[in-house]
Amino acid sequence: MKTTPVNPLTEQEYTEETEEDAITQKRPAIAEAHPPLPEARRCYVWTRKSAFLVMLLLGVIVLQASNTPTQFLGAQGWAYVLNGSSAGNTDLLKGIAQQIKQRATPGVSASTPTPMTPEQYINLIISHMTLDQKLGQMMLVQFVGSTYSPDLSAMITQYNVGAVLIFTANGNVQSKQQLTGLTAEMQNNSPLPLAIAIDQEGGTVDRLISLDGPRPAAATIGATNDPAQAQAAGAQDAQDLAAYGINLNLAPVVDVTNVYNPQMYDRTFGNTPELVTKMAGAYLQGLQQSGKVIGTLKHFPGLGDVGVDPHVGIPHLTRSLAELEQIDWLPYRQLIQQGNVHALMVTHEIVSAVDSSVPSSLSYKLITGILRQQFGFQGVIMTDSLTMEGITAYYTEAQAAALAVEAGDDLLMGAASPSDVASMIGGIKQAVSDGAITEQRIDDSVRRILLLKYAMGLLPIPAQAH
Repeated sequence: MKTTPVNPLTEQEYTEETEEDAITQKRPAIAEAHPPLPEARRCYVWTRKSAFLVMLLLGVIVLQASNTPTQFLGAQGWAYVLNGSSAGNTDLLKGIAQQIKQRATPGVSASTPTPMTPEQYINLIISHMTLDQKLGQMMLVQFVGSTYSPDLSAMITQYNVGAVLIFTANGNVQSKQQLTGLTAEMQNNSPLPLAIAIDQEGGTVDRLISLDGPRPAAATIGATNDPAQAQAAGAQDAQDLAAYGINLNLAPVVDVTNVYNPQMYDRTFGNTPELVTKMAGAYLQGLQQSGKVIGTLKHFPGLGDVGVDPHVGIPHLTRSLAELEQIDWLPYRQLIQQGNVHALMVTHEIVSAVDSSVPSSLSYKLITGILRQQFGFQGVIMTDSLTMEGITAYYTEAQAAALAVEAGDDLLMGAASPSDVASMIGGIKQAVSDGAITEQRIDDSVRRILLLKYAMGLLPIPAQAH
């Protein structure tokens, strides 16, 4: 894979998840070195009516097995299934999730119901979902404009996407009132609560500067060597984001700066793994202490020792495995061990010491082998945008989506239209049909995504019935 030299980008031109023109420009051809997967099928768009009929049938089957419909759903929940509506949301899936009541276990008095754990509750939600709905939850999409457009509506209501990215380069941010109203409208129309994401780092990546004024860069905070200032910055960002209905921050950056890279200018806490770990950990604590906003470590496996921007080429990280462990990966390992990491992002680069043939975001050796098995990370792993040149030069979006899921990623970033979502979902479904991906593998990702939303306070367990 050839690399492309990096041109310095201005603050206005730089975009973290994808370049603005990646949405409108034609995708590059696939390199001959990567033969295409079988042609992806366009997934079937579930209408509310068809989803309602299927879910009603599933509900009837389960309820017949229990022989006590009102004990399973509660009287209010069963009325919801029959009427197909609920206060504040007309989607069947969310209605069932909100209305199910936990009943007493066999042999135990009905007056003492068995508590339902978050895992049990989420497993119950997953059991009511179709494959298309599950795959929709694995999509982190973007959109153009500042209003709840037809395209955005289709992605949320028809494809059940799990997350939406707020992106200033796409014109998503105009005013405080506009942004707050937009996120509320997205949530009100979503079958399941949305993770609404933004990359609010401060400094050169300050998405809300037009609304709240400038926030300090990670480099500025790191130079103080004062964790209290990092924690205060995290708390301030959480307050800002929560006010607009944003619950997922694609920060902090935990890259360890060792070489000059224009796209990473001012965005890291420092040039030693110890300083980065200390300051990023404090920032994360401040960001997450309110329970309303969750942070995301990035950019694994590390952009601190490469000079190529994955937006325009494929970087090659040539450190030895020992160097990776001691420098780039130390912040990830230590912060994960502290138990405060719910999500992290993987970038697109070749890591020669681990996998010399596949970009890191699509590498089973790095995603499952290193992050899952070696580091023991059980939270959400998301890709950086699959529309970046480092991916699109070699794979279609359908291929990239399927390979990402095979590698172990949970949340796939990059789709910017209903057709993009359909293509990605179709690629994954083709891999499921071919036997390359099991539905259990899909369930594992959806479970992690819904647990993340539980951690955000978006999926409270329904009050128990007595």
